[in-house]
Amino acid sequence: MEKIETKLKSNLSVFFIFSFIVLGICNAHSQTVFYDSINKQKYALIDVRKTYERVIDKGYNSIEMFEYLGNYYYESKDFEKSKLYFDILFKKYKLSQISPKSIALYKTL
Repeated sequence: MEKIETKLKSNLSVFFIFSFIVLGICNAHSQTVFYDSINKQKYALIDVRKTYERVIDKGYNSIEMFEYLGNYYYESKDFEKSKLYFDILFKKYKLSQISPKSIALYKTL
């Protein structure tokens, strides 16, 4: 019984150490930490656009990601990238699944 408990404790400690290392690496790449001047608390700004593009490059995607990127680039006046993401969105998903805002913006491109 004592062997099982010590083995379990060592496995848990390895798991927690590994988790903290992975979380530290992930956080370092996806956000910037700032300090609030009034309350002296940390807050993070995450660049959602960059994060979504990295996720899509790895082969994962969703309707929300393509819609967000298409809308983001449309509002940033980068119509080529906007059209690229909207084209992928409209080829991959049904019209009933796409938001009316994205449909309206795509028609103007």
